Amino acid sequence: MGLAAQFESIIERQLNVHAAWVPITTPYKLGDYGLISDGVFQKLGNIQDDFDVTFTEGTGPEATLSFVSDNTTVVDASTGAAINLNPQGELQANVTYKFHQDKSFLVKAPIITVSVIENVNQVAKQLKKADDWRNKFKVVFQVFVAQNPLILSTVEGGTEVTIGAEGNALKTFNVGSASVGFSMKTTKELGLNISGKTGVIALGLFKLNFFSGNTEFMSIGDEGKVENLNGATLTDDL
Repeated sequence: MGLAAQFESIIERQLNVHAAWVPITTPYKLGDYGLISDGVFQKLGNIQDDFDVTFTEGTGPEATLSFVSDNTTVVDASTGAAINLNPQGELQANVTYKFHQDKSFLVKAPIITVSVIENVNQVAKQLKKADDWRNKFKVVFQVFVAQNPLILSTVEGGTEVTIGAEGNALKTFNVGSASVGFSMKTTKELGLNISGKTGVIALGLFKLNFFSGNTEFMSIGDEGKVENLNGATLTDDL
């Protein structure tokens, strides 16, 4: 499994939405549409620009994300003593993460804001009337923005990553600010290393489905009405 697909599986399990790839650095926005390729969303354009579709924007409840791969040991960076740290807990300063497996992940994003398209039904009706719209297209109706997250992955097992900070620097997890004295050292090359940048980490997607009776994800009926939106808004098929 590739790096992007691994990150996608983490985001799906933790937030029940799709991963934005590359996380944080790719400027996705509401109304973007595209396809799923190799397990991740590939943007083709935006429904406002390409299909003259309008929608109402709103905000959703904030989310958090805390993930550490299995078979990871955490030790005190100064003494080398093992720490009984909950892998799903908050990031702590002056500790070393020892990743014993290849392609391990550490993802910490305590503050994730969410923007949403509030009138999905109306958007679906507009898209159904568009001559060039294709059923396989997916539409971004939720955008999850992480504030100053830490996202890293290893390439090889045996990689050690030491997180350092002065005083209570990590209490607010403002890892991107030099004023708080955040530092990170690694013994081997990392596959992914993003810290202290605010950006899009995940996407909620929907697609139109004109085949009656199929409501596995989000099904659009003959009048363009959303027939089923019972929390299963992901689309993982092509």
